[in-house]
Amino acid sequence: MVAAVAGAYLVLGRQPAVPAALFGGGIALVNTLLLGLRVQRAGKAAEASAARGTLTLYFGAVERFVFTLAGFGLGMGVLHLPPLPLLLAFAAAQAGYLIAARGASDSPV
Repeated sequence: MVAAVAGAYLVLGRQPAVPAALFGGGIALVNTLLLGLRVQRAGKAAEASAARGTLTLYFGAVERFVFTLAGFGLGMGVLHLPPLPLLLAFAAAQAGYLIAARGASDSPV
């Protein structure tokens, strides 16, 4: 999905937008990796205490929120990347993860 957004900007002749799209997709990718790590840790923590597992998930949500805001701040504020391709690629990646998760939950396996 991110490659499609970056490719669309490339085809449209807006080469400066391509790094912004890739950066936005990178934010979404790292965000998803953090989610996976926290879910694994929460599962292990829940074996000892359900409350501890829940707390781990809540901390993970805050961590991902802060990381996402910091990533957008870095991309738009420090690196001066154009905001629209950055946000579009981030949203496309999130939509892709949602579609993939929906497809995985519908499978009989």
